[in-house]
Amino acid sequence: MMARLSFIRFATVVVIVCASAHVSATDGPVVKTRYGSIQGVYVEQGSMFLGVPFAAPPVGDLRWKPPQPPTPWTPSTFNATKFSSACIPHTGSIDPFPHGLRAPPPVGNGTSEDCLYLNVFAPTIAKPGDKLPVIFWIHGGNFFQGSAMDFLYDGRFLANSTRTVVVAANYRLSALGFLVAGQGEGAAAGNFGILDQIAALQWIQDNIAEIGGDKDRVTIYGQSAGAYSALLHMTCKKSDHLFHRAIAASPPPTIYFRTDREARLFGDNFARLLNCKHGDMDCMRSASASQVAQAQNAAGTKVVNPFRLIELLEPWGPTIDGDLVRGQVMDLFSNGQYQQKPVIMGSTTEEGIILVYMGTAKPLSALEYEAIVYGLFLTNGPAVLRMYPPSHSGDERPVASLLLTHYLFSCPIRHVQRSVGENGTTGLWSYVFAHPLTKTGGWGENFTFCEGHVCHGTDLFFTFQALQLKGYYLTPDEKILADSMTYYYGNLAHTGDPNRPAAHLDQDIYRDVLHWPAYSGSDNFTSVRFDVPQDSLQQGYLEEMCGFWDKINVYP
Repeated sequence: MMARLSFIRFATVVVIVCASAHVSATDGPVVKTRYGSIQGVYVEQGSMFLGVPFAAPPVGDLRWKPPQPPTPWTPSTFNATKFSSACIPHTGSIDPFPHGLRAPPPVGNGTSEDCLYLNVFAPTIAKPGDKLPVIFWIHGGNFFQGSAMDFLYDGRFLANSTRTVVVAANYRLSALGFLVAGQGEGAAAGNFGILDQIAALQWIQDNIAEIGGDKDRVTIYGQSAGAYSALLHMTCKKSDHLFHRAIAASPPPTIYFRTDREARLFGDNFARLLNCKHGDMDCMRSASASQVAQAQNAAGTKVVNPFRLIELLEPWGPTIDGDLVRGQVMDLFSNGQYQQKPVIMGSTTEEGIILVYMGTAKPLSALEYEAIVYGLFLTNGPAVLRMYPPSHSGDERPVASLLLTHYLFSCPIRHVQRSVGENGTTGLWSYVFAHPLTKTGGWGENFTFCEGHVCHGTDLFFTFQALQLKGYYLTPDEKILADSMTYYYGNLAHTGDPNRPAAHLDQDIYRDVLHWPAYSGSDNFTSVRFDVPQDSLQQGYLEEMCGFWDKINVYP
């Protein structure tokens, strides 16, 4: 069994100075970037550079424009010792894809339209001139919530366990990130949040060498909407040269990307809610950020196509523009239109619990459950109910959770994986994460329904291990599980193969680690099952259930 890596409990007090570009004389690392020097902070796990601008504030005339370079601050030194604001989220009551334990960042700054900042975490082994691989983290939140500034994504522990430089960036959300409206010069063309991700990846290319990173070994790692973004980047020509491997944790490939026409109809409704004429970008740009937030929340309750109620699960998100987003992700993978780069992809065993229990706090009756099934699946409703019949227990939320786990995550992910296997790509490794947090309290008071369950995002507690910053520590068995995951993820970042460690690692420590076969039909589609007391191999995961979903073909 793999020896556990020891981490030192965070005990460093970070002194936060005023949020200007000038820094007083403090003990912190200083590095040069293309736009000027930045000063970070030392912690016991290495060094951190927090709230670094990678683009100009997307406000005023730059609202609903592609990200622009930041204004250089030379000769001053930028204070990179403080987390930035999060981007303005959708604030509706239903959050079907929370990005984990939601809480304010440890030294965060609220939310703001001025939010295009990133954090960099360098491990203790990093030295000037090093060329450590880079992991670029893309947070989840269904394209309308979440932030790289959440304490759950503090990357100091991930950086040390993988021996990589970890970068986590904000990107614009909801209407500010994905509005399509107007015509000609000044129009909102959508997909700004994806362009922000590309701008952050470009920042890595331009600057990461100064922090000991290797711009030629960049791994995208995303969860939920961040994982969907990772798959999207694997189909996108504009980001092809900016990364080299990918980790997609719980992407929801069933979620539909609107066409340009559908997105414009949605944008017209948003304009009306702002009391603006359709396509009047001057009017929409003159609205305050709070007015935009109110309008985007109201717009999120509408659907463009009444026969596609799944739109309600993702009111804002990428639009098929034929350029950046060339089509539905599942179609592109099915047709072989993706970059053949090494990728790890998988899901948890109980993804749908959060969606269902956040959607309804009260028991779900059999009649309500059947109505939801017919609303989502229309003429396929009877077949779905035969496969997932109501329990008549007085609460159908467990059945609904199982259905949505398979429909939104497990089976469409398997469909994408099978497409990759059928297209002859060998660099794909599949996993299923199957372990709930052992100790209570890790999920916090808002997610008590996830206690004892492997909810959407559970795996992040193990890969980031940042809960210890809040006094929550994994059990010894869980620590072994966490270390096995970061061992594989780190190997992918270093060598492109989760089984092949970097040359400088002590091979004796890892000699008993399970060999993870590449996913292919030749060995009956083997996946790693991440669990305690040890990982195991499984074949043909959910073969019958996923075969059903493939047969009725309700994917976009």
